[in-house]
Amino acid sequence: MDLPWLWLPHDPTDSGSVARLARFRSEFTWAGASGAALPLLITAVHRYRLFVNGTLVAVGPLKPGPADWFADTVDVAPHLTTGGNVLALEVLTYREDVPGNASLRRGAAPGLSVSGPLPGGADAADALRWRCSPCPGRTFLQGVNTVFLGIQERVDATLEHHGWLDAGFDDRAWAVPVPAPRPPGDAAMCVLPRPVPPLALEPCPWAGIARTRGDDPGWEALLGGRPVTVPAHREVEVDLDVGVLTTAFVSAAMSGGAGAELTLTAAECYEGEPIDLPWLRRKGDRTDARTGDLHADPDHYRVAGHGSPDAPELWRPFWFRTVRYLRVRVTTGDEPLTLRGVMLTRTGYPLEVTGSFRSSSPLHARLWETSLRTLRNCMHDTFEDCPFYEQLQYAMDTRSQALFSLHISSDDRLVRRAISDFAASGHPEGLTRSNAPGIIPQVIPGFSLFWVFMLADHLDHVGDRSFTRPFLPRVHAILSVFDAALTEDGFVLSPPDRPDTHPDGEIWNFVDWTDAWRASRGVPELGERRANTILTFQYATALRSAERIADACGEPGASAEYRARAEDVIARINASSAWDPSTGYYRDSDSGVPMSQHAQVWAVLAGAISGPAARDLLCRAVGDATLTRCSYAMSHSLFDAARIAGAHEVVDWTPWQEMLELNLTTWAEDAVSHRSDCHGWGSVPLQHFPRWVLGVSPLSPGFASAGVDPVPGDLRFAEGVVPTPHGSIAVRWERDGAGTVRVRVDAPTSIDLVIPEGSTGVSWSQRDDVQSMDFELPHHRDGSPSGDRIERDGEAAGR
Repeated sequence: MDLPWLWLPHDPTDSGSVARLARFRSEFTWAGASGAALPLLITAVHRYRLFVNGTLVAVGPLKPGPADWFADTVDVAPHLTTGGNVLALEVLTYREDVPGNASLRRGAAPGLSVSGPLPGGADAADALRWRCSPCPGRTFLQGVNTVFLGIQERVDATLEHHGWLDAGFDDRAWAVPVPAPRPPGDAAMCVLPRPVPPLALEPCPWAGIARTRGDDPGWEALLGGRPVTVPAHREVEVDLDVGVLTTAFVSAAMSGGAGAELTLTAAECYEGEPIDLPWLRRKGDRTDARTGDLHADPDHYRVAGHGSPDAPELWRPFWFRTVRYLRVRVTTGDEPLTLRGVMLTRTGYPLEVTGSFRSSSPLHARLWETSLRTLRNCMHDTFEDCPFYEQLQYAMDTRSQALFSLHISSDDRLVRRAISDFAASGHPEGLTRSNAPGIIPQVIPGFSLFWVFMLADHLDHVGDRSFTRPFLPRVHAILSVFDAALTEDGFVLSPPDRPDTHPDGEIWNFVDWTDAWRASRGVPELGERRANTILTFQYATALRSAERIADACGEPGASAEYRARAEDVIARINASSAWDPSTGYYRDSDSGVPMSQHAQVWAVLAGAISGPAARDLLCRAVGDATLTRCSYAMSHSLFDAARIAGAHEVVDWTPWQEMLELNLTTWAEDAVSHRSDCHGWGSVPLQHFPRWVLGVSPLSPGFASAGVDPVPGDLRFAEGVVPTPHGSIAVRWERDGAGTVRVRVDAPTSIDLVIPEGSTGVSWSQRDDVQSMDFELPHHRDGSPSGDRIERDGEAAGR
């Protein structure tokens, strides 16, 4: 779409700021009309916030892709009142000559576009409807902890536009905006409608007070939204507790206190003095306010003193914060300052969760709840690795998060966006970038394979071949790179690591965050040839995923080729020096001693070893203290491999239980650096419980057929709901006193159900569009899913 763009006639840039903020406002009168709509089309370079009569209504636009910009449609009518109204926008634009926000593609020119009907037949695109001004006194900083974000603020409110959100504000000194070059200065840019829903915005209450310093002016009042007055010439501090970690916009309202300094510090937890900011931390009990402290990047505000009880002075930091504790520090001058409120507005992707899980284990309930909270905090306009530190979408992280979300919700829009983001990144005839969208030219070779896994997962769960088919050339391009790196003796050779200072971008052969690989930044020892066993198995696994994708998309020739290539890779690697007969393990490379669980896990996932041998391999590997252990990130792969091999006893939730015992309310990034307390790749229960404990899996694209093959373990019962494109599959199973496990499944009749071979007591009924199946699991089962099918009423209930 071709949009009109506006900007300031004069745009001074503060050289000390990584970004600049501009303001636009328009006043008009509205008579009110029942059921009327006033949809505005809005976009900006790079971020905007829309206020209607002082209320935050929308934030955007969506992070742009390599060639696409996005515009939002916002209906402002529900927020208008009869009489005078104010539309107000803040636009944040990052500079090109400083890092700023690494997840936002840079534009050569700033710009705002607003169009749509206004009362009286006016069009919001008319520049004469608006007044605009730079935002003086506000500096955006990169931060020490948030090194990829550039969202920290230092504000001198004596230079601010107080009351600019209100009707009657005198904006005569503001300029009329002028036409802007077509941002981002790229003639090939395509502006598209927003493909995912807008961020949710909802009030978030405080749970309590964790700690205070200095005289207490009555901080408890803030918890109930009542004012607190700090006398003149005081320095006081309070740590407000959200109760759980969340992502939220922060704001403060105040009156009086001219010249006072207000500092807000949003932190994930209490911790010891960091070892190496921001990468290496000392963390224990996250609620230990007695021996720990809040180590995070502060925002600073110098109070103007213009506020009154009826019209308080407002400070609204532009972007959301990831916060469990918020430190409010007030240093007053000659006047007392009255804080009239410190508020949170929770934000995130509005994922509609329709999946559920419950079992006889009280721990499972906590694992499920914490996993869901973690995943939600890592979903905004893309999936994110960690919302506090980076807000970047990385391929391995996103594959896990996307798969978790597909097990709990039918909303796959963010998954589609992620698949498209990575497909469009990197070289058209080669690997994808490790993160997308964004400006970091970094390649992690294995992450391109995780993009293939993500594409296959989406096809399995959603079955939209028309969406999947256009990505086949990218799949082929990725796999061709690995095929070219395959040696005669069966190893994929990893390219040399390249630093992020290289003009062509960084190459980083990351596998996992483990203590053994800390010094090498998650890269195993690859030997002189850089023969990479783990990457070879991942390549073979991706070939099998590509085989399924091509077959489902009507490309039988490509499917057969991928199958043959996978079998060839496995035959070669199994005949190579990757296998160490003296220990019965796979090596990480072509020489040396076996070093990791990871090589064993991916051998099972690739099908290089199966049956009792695979079970023995994983049981030994998990119990072997000499092997590098899989982290939270790789546990998803470990647990899947364990179930496939029938080694269900190696599934161990102890690391997650230990996090709960340390009072985390979201899952940590890793146990090595202890950097982030919120990372979506740890939400493994969201996939594991539905897939393996309830036993529900798609056996053909889009759940045309579904397996129901529970692995009870030592549980007495489990029940839950798994969403599919056809409707939900509900499963409940229970173990009786004799040890028999009875299973009940309710599912749409459009799904062919597959249950374990040897099941007894099978009955089937139908009511309307819902089929119900009851059966008893075979007594002899060892916990490994069979995948076999049975006959239902004389018909094959299989794939």
